[in-house]
Amino acid sequence: MKINVIATTNPKQISTKQDFDIFGGHAAGVCYMQSNFETLRSEDVEKTLKRVKLTKEAGHHSVYDHLYISMYLENIPRVIEVLLDNERMMTSSVKSGRYTVHSSDGIEKELYEKWVVIFKDKIKEQYAEKSPSFFRPGRIEKLAMENARYLTTCFTLTSMVHTVSYRQFNYLYGFIKDFANNMNSKNSFNKRLKPYLEQFLVSLEETGFIDELLINNGKERVLSLFNTNKPVEYFGDVYVTNYKATFAYFTHANRHRTLKHYIDFIKEPNDLEFYIPEIIRGTELEMEWLADMDKVRDNFPQALMVDIVEMGNLDDFILKVYERKCAVVLLETNRVTNMLLSKYYDGLKETKHPRESDLKPFMKGARCTFPKFVCSHPCQFGEAVNEKRKI
Repeated sequence: MKINVIATTNPKQISTKQDFDIFGGHAAGVCYMQSNFETLRSEDVEKTLKRVKLTKEAGHHSVYDHLYISMYLENIPRVIEVLLDNERMMTSSVKSGRYTVHSSDGIEKELYEKWVVIFKDKIKEQYAEKSPSFFRPGRIEKLAMENARYLTTCFTLTSMVHTVSYRQFNYLYGFIKDFANNMNSKNSFNKRLKPYLEQFLVSLEETGFIDELLINNGKERVLSLFNTNKPVEYFGDVYVTNYKATFAYFTHANRHRTLKHYIDFIKEPNDLEFYIPEIIRGTELEMEWLADMDKVRDNFPQALMVDIVEMGNLDDFILKVYERKCAVVLLETNRVTNMLLSKYYDGLKETKHPRESDLKPFMKGARCTFPKFVCSHPCQFGEAVNEKRKI
Protein backbone atom coordinates (compact mmCIF):
# COMPACT_ATOMS: atom_id res chain seq x y z
CA MET A 1 0.00 0.00 0.00
CA LYS A 2 1.11 3.53 -0.81
CA ILE A 3 -0.54 6.75 0.37
CA ASN A 4 0.17 10.19 -1.02
CA VAL A 5 -1.43 13.46 0.10
CA ILE A 6 -2.67 14.98 -3.16
CA ALA A 7 -4.59 18.03 -1.88
CA THR A 8 -5.09 20.06 1.29
CA THR A 9 -7.05 23.11 2.35
CA ASN A 10 -4.43 25.83 2.57
CA PRO A 11 -5.39 28.66 4.98
CA LYS A 12 -2.68 30.96 3.58
CA GLN A 13 -3.61 30.73 -0.08
CA ILE A 14 -7.12 30.92 -1.54
CA SER A 15 -7.71 28.66 -4.53
CA THR A 16 -9.59 29.84 -7.59
CA LYS A 17 -12.74 28.32 -9.03
CA GLN A 18 -10.66 26.87 -11.90
CA ASP A 19 -8.32 25.19 -9.39
CA PHE A 20 -11.36 23.44 -7.93
CA ASP A 21 -12.69 22.53 -11.37
CA ILE A 22 -9.38 21.03 -12.46
CA PHE A 23 -8.96 18.96 -9.31
CA GLY A 24 -12.54 17.71 -9.69
CA GLY A 25 -11.77 16.87 -13.30
CA HIS A 26 -8.70 14.89 -12.22
CA ALA A 27 -10.76 13.06 -9.58
CA ALA A 28 -13.35 12.22 -12.25
CA GLY A 29 -10.56 10.90 -14.45
CA VAL A 30 -9.64 8.35 -11.76
CA CYS A 31 -12.90 6.54 -12.53
CA TYR A 32 -11.74 5.84 -16.10
CA MET A 33 -7.93 6.07 -15.99
CA GLN A 34 -5.65 3.47 -17.51
CA SER A 35 -2.52 4.59 -15.65
CA ASN A 36 -2.25 6.64 -12.41
CA PHE A 37 -3.11 9.96 -10.81
CA GLU A 38 0.18 11.61 -11.75
CA THR A 39 -0.64 10.98 -15.42
CA LEU A 40 -3.94 12.80 -14.94
CA ARG A 41 -2.16 15.71 -13.31
CA SER A 42 0.17 16.12 -16.26
CA GLU A 43 -2.52 15.90 -18.95
CA ASP A 44 -3.38 18.91 -21.10
CA VAL A 45 -5.61 21.33 -19.15
CA GLU A 46 -8.08 21.53 -22.04
CA LYS A 47 -8.65 17.78 -21.77
CA THR A 48 -9.31 18.14 -18.05
CA LEU A 49 -11.71 21.04 -18.54
CA LYS A 50 -13.60 19.06 -21.18
CA ARG A 51 -14.06 16.29 -18.61
CA VAL A 52 -15.15 18.94 -16.07
CA LYS A 53 -17.88 20.13 -18.43
CA LEU A 54 -19.06 16.59 -19.15
CA THR A 55 -19.25 15.59 -15.49
CA LYS A 56 -21.12 18.72 -14.49
CA GLU A 57 -23.65 18.36 -17.30
CA ALA A 58 -24.13 14.65 -16.54
CA GLY A 59 -24.78 15.32 -12.84
CA HIS A 60 -21.60 13.51 -11.76
CA HIS A 61 -21.02 16.15 -9.08
CA SER A 62 -19.49 14.09 -6.28
CA VAL A 63 -15.99 14.69 -7.66
CA TYR A 64 -16.42 18.35 -6.65
CA ASP A 65 -16.73 17.33 -3.00
CA HIS A 66 -12.98 16.70 -2.69
CA LEU A 67 -12.01 20.32 -2.08
CA TYR A 68 -13.53 22.61 0.53
CA ILE A 69 -14.40 26.28 0.93
CA SER A 70 -14.33 27.86 4.37
CA MET A 71 -16.34 31.06 4.78
CA TYR A 72 -16.25 33.54 7.64
CA LEU A 73 -19.76 34.92 7.89
CA GLU A 74 -20.03 38.12 9.90
CA ASN A 75 -23.30 39.65 11.11
CA ILE A 76 -25.39 36.76 9.83
CA PRO A 77 -28.85 36.16 11.35
CA ARG A 78 -29.09 33.16 13.64
CA VAL A 79 -31.82 31.65 11.49
CA ILE A 80 -29.50 31.51 8.47
CA GLU A 81 -26.87 29.82 10.64
CA VAL A 82 -29.51 27.16 11.47
CA LEU A 83 -30.50 26.88 7.83
CA LEU A 84 -26.87 26.30 6.78
CA ASP A 85 -26.12 23.83 9.57
CA ASN A 86 -29.13 21.72 8.60
CA GLU A 87 -27.61 20.99 5.19
CA ARG A 88 -25.04 18.21 5.12
CA MET A 89 -22.08 17.96 4.57
CA MET A 90 -20.60 20.84 6.57
CA THR A 91 -18.48 21.96 9.49
CA SER A 92 -19.57 25.01 11.46
CA SER A 93 -18.05 27.07 14.29
CA VAL A 94 -20.47 29.68 15.61
CA LYS A 95 -20.14 32.52 18.09
CA SER A 96 -22.04 31.26 21.12
CA GLY A 97 -25.19 32.95 22.36
CA ARG A 98 -24.72 31.13 25.66
CA TYR A 99 -21.25 32.48 26.46
CA THR A 100 -21.00 35.78 24.61
CA VAL A 101 -23.22 38.86 24.34
CA HIS A 102 -24.58 39.41 20.84
CA SER A 103 -25.57 42.84 19.61
CA SER A 104 -29.12 43.99 20.31
CA ASP A 105 -30.85 47.28 20.91
CA GLY A 106 -34.04 48.87 22.13
CA ILE A 107 -36.47 46.87 24.23
CA GLU A 108 -34.67 43.59 23.46
CA LYS A 109 -31.38 44.86 24.91
CA GLU A 110 -33.20 46.31 27.91
CA LEU A 111 -35.00 43.04 28.68
CA TYR A 112 -31.91 40.91 28.11
CA GLU A 113 -29.89 42.96 30.60
CA LYS A 114 -32.79 42.96 33.09
CA TRP A 115 -33.13 39.18 33.03
CA VAL A 116 -29.38 38.54 33.26
CA VAL A 117 -29.53 40.27 36.66
CA ILE A 118 -32.68 38.38 37.70
CA PHE A 119 -31.25 34.99 36.75
CA LYS A 120 -27.95 35.72 38.50
CA ASP A 121 -29.83 36.50 41.71
CA LYS A 122 -32.00 33.35 41.43
CA ILE A 123 -29.01 31.10 40.75
CA LYS A 124 -27.04 32.53 43.68
CA GLU A 125 -30.07 32.15 45.93
CA GLN A 126 -30.72 28.50 45.05
CA TYR A 127 -27.30 27.04 44.32
CA ALA A 128 -24.30 29.17 45.32
CA GLU A 129 -24.08 27.76 48.85
CA LYS A 130 -25.13 24.19 47.99
CA SER A 131 -22.56 23.67 45.22
CA PRO A 132 -19.94 26.42 45.51
CA SER A 133 -17.26 24.62 43.51
CA PHE A 134 -19.56 24.46 40.48
CA PHE A 135 -21.37 27.79 40.86
CA ARG A 136 -18.41 30.11 40.72
CA PRO A 137 -19.15 33.75 39.76
CA GLY A 138 -18.11 33.23 36.14
CA ARG A 139 -20.37 30.20 35.70
CA ILE A 140 -23.32 31.99 37.32
CA GLU A 141 -22.83 34.85 34.86
CA LYS A 142 -22.79 32.48 31.87
CA LEU A 143 -25.86 30.57 33.06
CA ALA A 144 -27.74 33.84 33.48
CA MET A 145 -26.74 34.89 29.97
CA GLU A 146 -27.76 31.55 28.52
CA ASN A 147 -31.27 31.89 29.96
CA ALA A 148 -31.71 35.59 29.17
CA ARG A 149 -30.72 34.71 25.59
CA TYR A 150 -34.21 33.18 25.14
CA LEU A 151 -35.55 36.75 24.90
CA THR A 152 -33.35 37.62 21.93
CA THR A 153 -34.60 37.24 18.39
CA CYS A 154 -34.06 34.32 16.02
CA PHE A 155 -32.60 37.01 13.76
CA THR A 156 -29.87 37.93 16.26
CA LEU A 157 -26.72 38.70 14.30
CA THR A 158 -23.83 36.34 14.92
CA SER A 159 -20.55 35.32 13.30
CA MET A 160 -19.41 31.89 12.16
CA VAL A 161 -16.89 29.90 10.15
CA HIS A 162 -18.71 27.53 7.81
CA THR A 163 -16.91 24.96 5.69
CA VAL A 164 -18.49 23.05 2.81
CA SER A 165 -17.30 21.33 -0.32
CA TYR A 166 -17.20 23.14 -3.67
CA ARG A 167 -20.25 21.14 -4.77
CA GLN A 168 -22.20 21.83 -1.58
CA PHE A 169 -21.34 25.54 -1.81
CA ASN A 170 -23.14 25.66 -5.14
CA TYR A 171 -25.99 23.43 -4.02
CA LEU A 172 -26.60 25.77 -1.08
CA TYR A 173 -26.80 28.70 -3.46
CA GLY A 174 -29.34 26.86 -5.62
CA PHE A 175 -31.44 25.64 -2.69
CA ILE A 176 -31.59 29.08 -1.07
CA LYS A 177 -32.36 30.82 -4.35
CA ASP A 178 -35.26 28.43 -5.06
CA PHE A 179 -36.56 28.81 -1.52
CA ALA A 180 -36.38 32.63 -1.59
CA ASN A 181 -38.20 32.73 -4.94
CA ASN A 182 -40.99 30.39 -3.84
CA MET A 183 -41.48 31.13 -0.13
CA ASN A 184 -44.85 32.15 1.28
CA SER A 185 -44.59 35.93 1.21
CA LYS A 186 -47.62 36.36 3.51
CA ASN A 187 -45.90 34.66 6.45
CA SER A 188 -44.46 37.30 8.83
CA PHE A 189 -41.35 35.25 9.63
CA ASN A 190 -40.65 34.72 5.92
CA LYS A 191 -41.08 38.43 5.20
CA ARG A 192 -38.33 39.18 7.67
CA LEU A 193 -36.14 36.31 6.45
CA LYS A 194 -36.31 36.97 2.69
CA PRO A 195 -34.15 40.15 2.53
CA TYR A 196 -31.41 38.35 4.47
CA LEU A 197 -31.55 35.41 2.05
CA GLU A 198 -31.31 37.74 -0.94
CA GLN A 199 -28.32 39.52 0.61
CA PHE A 200 -26.72 36.15 1.36
CA LEU A 201 -27.12 35.04 -2.27
CA VAL A 202 -25.43 38.21 -3.52
CA SER A 203 -22.55 37.62 -1.11
CA LEU A 204 -22.11 34.04 -2.41
CA GLU A 205 -22.07 35.32 -6.00
CA GLU A 206 -19.34 37.81 -5.11
CA THR A 207 -17.00 35.00 -4.02
CA GLY A 208 -16.57 33.89 -7.64
CA PHE A 209 -17.25 30.21 -6.84
CA ILE A 210 -20.81 29.94 -8.17
CA ASP A 211 -21.11 27.58 -11.13
CA GLU A 212 -24.36 27.44 -13.13
CA LEU A 213 -23.85 23.76 -14.02
CA LEU A 214 -23.33 22.74 -10.40
CA ILE A 215 -26.38 24.59 -9.10
CA ASN A 216 -28.57 22.76 -11.62
CA ASN A 217 -31.02 20.89 -9.37
CA GLY A 218 -31.62 17.71 -11.37
CA LYS A 219 -32.93 15.82 -8.34
CA GLU A 220 -35.41 18.54 -7.33
CA ARG A 221 -33.84 18.82 -3.87
CA VAL A 222 -34.91 21.65 -1.56
CA LEU A 223 -33.75 23.23 1.69
CA SER A 224 -34.12 20.67 4.46
CA LEU A 225 -34.90 23.02 7.36
CA PHE A 226 -38.61 23.62 6.77
CA ASN A 227 -41.03 20.76 6.19
CA THR A 228 -44.73 20.43 7.01
CA ASN A 229 -44.78 16.61 6.94
CA LYS A 230 -45.59 14.94 10.28
CA PRO A 231 -44.37 11.34 10.01
CA VAL A 232 -45.76 8.52 12.13
CA GLU A 233 -43.51 7.93 15.15
CA TYR A 234 -41.46 4.76 15.13
CA PHE A 235 -38.73 3.39 17.40
CA GLY A 236 -36.54 0.46 16.39
CA ASP A 237 -33.08 0.13 14.85
CA VAL A 238 -34.06 3.44 13.24
CA TYR A 239 -36.42 6.04 14.67
CA VAL A 240 -38.57 9.04 13.81
CA THR A 241 -40.29 11.26 16.35
CA ASN A 242 -42.22 14.54 16.59
CA TYR A 243 -41.98 17.00 19.48
CA LYS A 244 -42.02 20.67 20.46
CA ALA A 245 -39.04 22.62 21.72
CA THR A 246 -37.61 26.11 21.40
CA PHE A 247 -35.72 27.61 18.51
CA ALA A 248 -32.75 27.91 20.91
CA TYR A 249 -32.88 24.15 21.53
CA PHE A 250 -33.07 23.47 17.80
CA THR A 251 -29.77 25.28 17.23
CA HIS A 252 -28.19 22.60 19.49
CA ALA A 253 -30.04 19.56 18.10
CA ASN A 254 -29.21 20.69 14.60
CA ARG A 255 -25.48 20.21 15.25
CA HIS A 256 -25.82 16.41 15.47
CA ARG A 257 -24.78 15.75 11.89
CA THR A 258 -25.56 12.04 12.04
CA LEU A 259 -29.23 12.81 12.83
CA LYS A 260 -31.79 14.55 10.64
CA HIS A 261 -34.05 17.36 11.84
CA TYR A 262 -36.56 19.69 10.34
CA ILE A 263 -39.16 22.14 11.65
CA ASP A 264 -42.57 23.35 10.59
CA PHE A 265 -42.85 26.93 9.38
CA ILE A 266 -42.78 29.52 12.16
CA LYS A 267 -46.25 30.68 13.22
CA GLU A 268 -47.51 34.24 13.25
CA PRO A 269 -46.40 36.28 16.30
CA ASN A 270 -49.84 36.22 17.98
CA ASP A 271 -49.92 32.39 17.77
CA LEU A 272 -46.49 31.78 19.30
CA GLU A 273 -45.96 29.81 22.53
CA PHE A 274 -42.93 30.50 24.70
CA TYR A 275 -40.64 28.44 26.93
CA ILE A 276 -40.37 29.34 30.63
CA PRO A 277 -37.00 28.57 32.28
CA GLU A 278 -37.48 26.08 35.10
CA ILE A 279 -35.79 28.20 37.76
CA ILE A 280 -38.63 30.76 37.58
CA ARG A 281 -41.57 28.40 36.97
CA GLY A 282 -44.21 28.58 39.67
CA THR A 283 -42.76 31.82 41.07
CA GLU A 284 -43.95 35.39 40.76
CA LEU A 285 -41.36 35.81 38.00
CA GLU A 286 -43.17 33.45 35.63
CA MET A 287 -45.89 35.96 34.74
CA GLU A 288 -43.29 38.73 34.45
CA TRP A 289 -41.32 36.56 32.01
CA LEU A 290 -44.37 35.95 29.83
CA ALA A 291 -45.30 39.64 29.96
CA ASP A 292 -41.81 40.55 28.75
CA MET A 293 -42.04 37.90 26.03
CA ASP A 294 -45.17 39.67 24.81
CA LYS A 295 -43.15 42.86 24.41
CA VAL A 296 -40.77 41.15 21.95
CA ARG A 297 -43.26 38.72 20.40
CA ASP A 298 -43.03 40.42 16.99
CA ASN A 299 -39.23 39.93 17.06
CA PHE A 300 -39.60 36.12 17.14
CA PRO A 301 -37.62 35.49 20.35
CA GLN A 302 -35.59 32.29 20.61
CA ALA A 303 -37.93 31.03 23.35
CA LEU A 304 -40.61 30.42 20.69
CA MET A 305 -41.75 26.81 20.49
CA VAL A 306 -41.41 25.04 17.14
CA ASP A 307 -42.68 21.70 15.86
CA ILE A 308 -39.64 19.47 15.30
CA VAL A 309 -39.18 16.17 13.50
CA GLU A 310 -36.08 14.14 14.38
CA MET A 311 -34.94 10.91 12.76
CA GLY A 312 -31.87 8.70 12.73
CA ASN A 313 -30.68 5.33 13.96
CA LEU A 314 -30.26 3.89 17.44
CA ASP A 315 -26.47 4.02 17.55
CA ASP A 316 -26.35 7.67 16.52
CA PHE A 317 -29.08 8.52 19.03
CA ILE A 318 -26.91 6.96 21.76
CA LEU A 319 -24.10 9.33 20.72
CA LYS A 320 -26.52 12.21 21.24
CA VAL A 321 -27.36 10.88 24.71
CA TYR A 322 -23.66 10.82 25.62
CA GLU A 323 -23.22 14.42 24.55
CA ARG A 324 -26.40 15.98 25.96
CA LYS A 325 -26.86 14.35 29.39
CA CYS A 326 -24.42 16.55 31.27
CA ALA A 327 -24.41 19.39 33.82
CA VAL A 328 -22.91 21.90 31.39
CA VAL A 329 -25.54 21.32 28.71
CA LEU A 330 -28.44 23.78 28.34
CA LEU A 331 -31.16 22.49 30.68
CA GLU A 332 -33.85 22.43 28.00
CA THR A 333 -31.58 20.37 25.73
CA ASN A 334 -30.94 17.96 28.59
CA ARG A 335 -34.67 17.65 29.30
CA VAL A 336 -35.62 17.05 25.66
CA THR A 337 -32.90 14.41 25.34
CA ASN A 338 -34.30 12.60 28.39
CA MET A 339 -37.83 12.83 27.00
CA LEU A 340 -36.68 11.28 23.71
CA LEU A 341 -34.66 8.64 25.56
CA SER A 342 -37.76 7.60 27.53
CA LYS A 343 -39.88 7.47 24.36
CA TYR A 344 -37.25 5.40 22.58
CA TYR A 345 -36.85 3.00 25.49
CA ASP A 346 -40.63 2.54 25.85
CA GLY A 347 -40.93 1.99 22.10
CA LEU A 348 -38.30 -0.76 22.12
CA LYS A 349 -39.82 -2.32 25.23
CA GLU A 350 -43.31 -2.37 23.69
CA THR A 351 -42.13 -4.28 20.63
CA LYS A 352 -39.75 -6.50 22.65
CA HIS A 353 -36.88 -5.23 20.52
CA PRO A 354 -33.61 -7.08 21.26
CA ARG A 355 -31.74 -3.81 21.81
CA GLU A 356 -34.06 -2.54 24.54
CA SER A 357 -31.32 -3.28 27.08
CA ASP A 358 -28.89 -1.02 25.20
CA LEU A 359 -30.74 2.08 26.41
CA LYS A 360 -31.36 1.04 30.01
CA PRO A 361 -27.91 2.08 31.36
CA PHE A 362 -28.56 5.69 30.27
CA MET A 363 -31.84 6.12 32.17
CA LYS A 364 -30.48 6.67 35.69
CA GLY A 365 -28.80 10.05 35.53
CA ALA A 366 -26.21 12.23 33.79
CA ARG A 367 -23.52 10.68 31.62
CA CYS A 368 -21.11 10.46 34.54
CA THR A 369 -23.34 7.61 35.78
CA PHE A 370 -22.99 5.68 32.50
CA PRO A 371 -21.02 2.41 32.58
CA LYS A 372 -17.39 2.91 31.52
CA PHE A 373 -17.79 6.69 31.10
CA VAL A 374 -15.09 8.67 32.89
CA CYS A 375 -15.67 12.42 33.24
CA SER A 376 -12.54 14.52 32.71
CA HIS A 377 -14.02 17.45 34.67
CA PRO A 378 -16.36 16.19 37.45
CA CYS A 379 -18.92 18.89 38.25
CA GLN A 380 -19.54 18.01 41.92
CA PHE A 381 -23.11 19.24 41.39
CA GLY A 382 -25.39 16.54 42.78
CA GLU A 383 -28.62 17.90 41.31
CA ALA A 384 -27.05 17.80 37.87
CA VAL A 385 -25.84 14.22 38.29
CA ASN A 386 -29.32 13.02 39.28
CA GLU A 387 -30.85 15.43 36.76
CA LYS A 388 -32.94 17.34 39.30
CA ARG A 389 -31.36 20.73 38.58
CA LYS A 390 -33.48 23.72 37.56
CA ILE A 391 -30.75 25.72 35.83
